Amino acid sequence: MFMNEQKGLRIQMLVSLGLSQKEAEIYDLLLEQGGTTGGEIEKLSRQKKNTYVLLKSLQRKQLLTTAIKEGKRYYVPAPPDQLLLAIKEQKRAIVQSQGLLEQMLPEMQKTYNDTVGRPVVRYFSGITGLRTVFDEVYSEGKPEVLSCVGNESPDPRFHEEIVNKYKPLRVKNNIFARTISPDSARARELKETEVADLKEKFLVDPAKYPMPAEFDSWDDKIALMSFAKGDFSAVLIQHPDLAATMQSLLRLAMDGVKNQKKQK
Repeated sequence: MFMNEQKGLRIQMLVSLGLSQKEAEIYDLLLEQGGTTGGEIEKLSRQKKNTYVLLKSLQRKQLLTTAIKEGKRYYVPAPPDQLLLAIKEQKRAIVQSQGLLEQMLPEMQKTYNDTVGRPVVRYFSGITGLRTVFDEVYSEGKPEVLSCVGNESPDPRFHEEIVNKYKPLRVKNNIFARTISPDSARARELKETEVADLKEKFLVDPAKYPMPAEFDSWDDKIALMSFAKGDFSAVLIQHPDLAATMQSLLRLAMDGVKNQKKQK
């Protein structure tokens, strides 16, 4: 039983390195046999049709070599430390690809926007869906998020997660939040911690400006969320012009709140 578990773990590891399930099984078999003929591999692996195709594939990946003994071709596994070299090569290739992608991404994004031009709209439902949206809102790489946040605390099932996970995540990622909220005792309490919480809160008359839902905008995205009454749903829109317009409207509203206070 223990040996079978070990064998299963080895094969799982080999698959994680990029081998197919059948390639992994044959390489592991070769390790156990110390090298053998193609015919013997067919018998032991039960791969009647594809054995030699798989052996050639492993050879291209430098995970086996061949030798002639007594007129027969033997397939010999490469030493397991060859796998470490394979991992290092994969890492090198990933870093190189990432660098190339980062270099080309602005031009690719511009081409996409010019040729596609349509908003990308995604719909989410349930707590899992909201988590997906909040993870995107508070991920790294953005200087600020502009928001309108509703009158009351979110549904209790999600409120604790917002407070305990997403606010610290935003602060950790150094994302400044500028938020319009209806005036309330709770909103005033939150406003007192603006500096520590990396936020600026703009309070408005709840009778004139009710906000039963929430929306956020950043970069080229707009997120609209409803969760105050257990209606866990969200829409995420990606479009540079729509996001820019929404952010301009939010800034206009925030400037209006500031000017109103100055006049009092």
